[in-house]
Amino acid sequence: MTNTRPDNYQWVALAAIGLSVFTTVTDFSGITVALPTIARHHDLSLPAASWVILASTLTIIAFLVPAASLSDKLGRKNSYTLGLIMFSVGALGVALSPSFGFLIAARIFQSAGIGIVQTNSYAIVATVFPDDQRGKGIGAYTSIVGLAGMAGPIIGGLVVDLYGWRSFFFITATLGIIAATAAVWLIDSNRVNTKQRKSEGPGFDWLGAGLSAAMLSILIAAINTGSKVGWSAPWIIAAFPIGLVLLGLFIWRELSIARPMLDLRVFTNGPYSFAMATRYLGFMNSSGWRFLMPFYLQEVRGFHATEVGLIVFVPSIGMAIFSYVSGRLSDKFGTRRWVIFGLAIAIGATIFYSTLGSDTPIPLLIVILFFSGMALGTWEVPNTTSAMDAGDDSSMNTTGALVNVTRNAGNITSIAVSSSIVTGILVARGFEPDISLVGEDASGAMATAFLDGARFAYFAIAIAGVAGILTAWRVTARRGSASR
Repeated sequence: MTNTRPDNYQWVALAAIGLSVFTTVTDFSGITVALPTIARHHDLSLPAASWVILASTLTIIAFLVPAASLSDKLGRKNSYTLGLIMFSVGALGVALSPSFGFLIAARIFQSAGIGIVQTNSYAIVATVFPDDQRGKGIGAYTSIVGLAGMAGPIIGGLVVDLYGWRSFFFITATLGIIAATAAVWLIDSNRVNTKQRKSEGPGFDWLGAGLSAAMLSILIAAINTGSKVGWSAPWIIAAFPIGLVLLGLFIWRELSIARPMLDLRVFTNGPYSFAMATRYLGFMNSSGWRFLMPFYLQEVRGFHATEVGLIVFVPSIGMAIFSYVSGRLSDKFGTRRWVIFGLAIAIGATIFYSTLGSDTPIPLLIVILFFSGMALGTWEVPNTTSAMDAGDDSSMNTTGALVNVTRNAGNITSIAVSSSIVTGILVARGFEPDISLVGEDASGAMATAFLDGARFAYFAIAIAGVAGILTAWRVTARRGSASR
């Protein structure tokens, strides 16, 4: 693909995109800090609490590819603005929710808006930046993600401690309205829709979307609750073959129609397929510890939500700094070496987390958290750049959607596996899978069980990181001779 636009409009567009990224990431990173408080408020178990995040992530995945089709019909600017409006309305619904069921429903609606925003954000950035600056643009975009990751836990921790968890969502709703207004004023439809594919054909593949959503929901639900109800429970045993059958039907459907929801033939491109496999495995390594860390700090170590927010924002500093650095380096020297280097650091940090105990020095933990963020920024940007380079201008929406689908699939798998392992250990030791009881158990036995479960979870996701290095080695980047 080629993009040689000589002016600096790309930075104006990035400013608008940056506001939406800041808004949605602040919401997602902040809710991880608020999650223990929400769990206590609704008297939730660990698997139930994790569904606040898992339901959101499932919805985002389900809407990413359909959002590409919506963008083809409405245009990137209109689709992007619609997503921000949905996000804001959903956040208000969460803030005003009278029950946990209503909260989940509002969160699902909010997350549908996030899916639309994510698909269009990558497409807009990749379209407006010249080819030889795409790494820089994606690096700057990812640095904003890191900055929002810093703000989310801090804002979330402070607001939860001072005003309660509902106030956090009033804040994110306000940010969403501001971001939507900026999109209307700053994004030029004629510039961001350049060479965009026109929507043609029989329409949206509703059957494919349904099969995909059902498959993911059944498999993730089984993984997330199997350790609580027992892996021998009839519905758990039935869930896996049903999920595999749905997967087969989805593949058959997408390969047999003229306009599939997801064109699976894109994966016949070997380097692209390995890049996506690396991305999935890399995020499997990066998400489990993010989910478990607030529970460790709040339930095992006894920190308040504000203190937890200040600690878990540290990885975002490393990510914000090294995302931009790795973007510039990948433009100049290629992508592969930086992906492998970043994943190696991430694996080392994960192994350290497996040694966490009730007396681990917090300054040491903070240093390792910084290295985790540094690792993510170092490998993700070159990986994203090589994936976006593989597409052409007319299919940029779909390419951006697949990049996001893969990231979110890795996230949800990591969270589900980590949650299941920890819950399994708690149940095996004779405890209820209720995180609010970990800090209240005066004997410390439940905290020990939690730590043992987390240790096994960290080993599992470290193995995923090693597999990611092996797939990254097979990727030959199109950018820079040094990557070969």
